[in-house]
Amino acid sequence: MASKLLASTTDLDEGEFQTATVDGTEIIVGKADGRFFAVEDVCPHAKVNIKDLCPHAYVTISYGWLEGCKLTCPWHGYSFDVHTGECLTGLETETLTVLSVEVRVEEVYLKDASGETH
Repeated sequence: MASKLLASTTDLDEGEFQTATVDGTEIIVGKADGRFFAVEDVCPHAKVNIKDLCPHAYVTISYGWLEGCKLTCPWHGYSFDVHTGECLTGLETETLTVLSVEVRVEEVYLKDASGETH
């Protein structure tokens, strides 16, 4: 996955998130507990984005809610820590895919696999 500008820090207040698409991967970027985060917009419970199962239904984990650093999926109520990916309820063996970000000036960037930003 290539590095990419995900959001402006001025667009993300504490407890808010938005979505972005990078190289076909849907990503949630937000701010929780004073830190910016990015996670893949797929609940590990389903292992796929719901739109792949039913093209007419488009509900992903980004339709859930964020409380502190806990993102809750609207489908079955599983909650995940957005900074560690750890499942906080139910699926202890499943984790949310956490992506590395870097804040430069007033912008949040996704780091590529090498850890570099562009």
